Amino acid sequence: MSEFDLINQFFKTTIVKRNDVLLGIGDDCAILAPPANKTLAVSTDTLISGVHFPESTCAEDIGYKSLAVNLSDLAAMGAEPAWASLAISLPEANKSWLQGFMQGFNELAEKHNVSLIGGDTTQGPLSVTINITGFVDSNTALKRSNAKAGDAIFVTGNIGDAFIGLDTILNKSKSDQKPSGFFIDYCIKRLNRPQPRLKAGQLLTAFPVAAIDISDGLMADLNHICKASGVGAKLKIDKLPLSAELMHYYNKNPDWQRILSAGDDYELCFTCPENKLSEMKQLMRSHEIDITCIGEITASPGIKCFLNNEIQSFKLAGYNHF
Repeated sequence: MSEFDLINQFFKTTIVKRNDVLLGIGDDCAILAPPANKTLAVSTDTLISGVHFPESTCAEDIGYKSLAVNLSDLAAMGAEPAWASLAISLPEANKSWLQGFMQGFNELAEKHNVSLIGGDTTQGPLSVTINITGFVDSNTALKRSNAKAGDAIFVTGNIGDAFIGLDTILNKSKSDQKPSGFFIDYCIKRLNRPQPRLKAGQLLTAFPVAAIDISDGLMADLNHICKASGVGAKLKIDKLPLSAELMHYYNKNPDWQRILSAGDDYELCFTCPENKLSEMKQLMRSHEIDITCIGEITASPGIKCFLNNEIQSFKLAGYNHF
């Protein structure tokens, strides 16, 4: 199967068609018509087999996650997703694998009205690069530099589950033992099928908040907010939202260092000033979005962690490619 056969069979026939895509897959460039009253939010992520997902991950989950992690970047800016381009390197032209990959990709693209507008296909070690574009008002875009001393710190959903899923898969590959249990299935799904918090991010554009998606670990990503804003943070780790599945895995004795530093959650961490707390919480409740207050922004730099009001010492660690 040639490169052009791949394009025509698997990529050109994507599900989502948007009126603002004047010319999509098939020419040297896509021709797009962004709204006159919006600015563009653009992000790119690359996922490499054995680095960003275990080599045993099924094609459908890879397709889903490759788009999800990019959508999570848009969520952290409060943007509405629109277009994606896909550059994929494949060891071979495997029709069955590509069908599964595009099934996972299209499932999420259809849910969030994302049109695939172009890209590139090459032969080589499996890697997926997606460039995603969305729309946002320039004066309401969420930025890491908006945190102020006294702001409360929140996270959406639960944290720490995805690492358990990854750890389980990696240990399985070493021991050839099949992981089992309801909590394992849940955590593996959280690893392979993260839920980009686009609605939460869009709602937060109504408030003067700082935000980031938790891709490299809560402490590392919160530290990005602190550095960009010139502030510090007091983190109450006993307030962290932990799932019943995670507590079962740790036998109700959480490994706080792992939970604080593990990545792949793709939840949002954000701040909110005290005078907007009530309004923000009510808006999130009205949309059934779970958020948890986990600390506050401080004027003094650095992140200080407290467990039951006693200061704790943890490494400021997170995922780092190098």
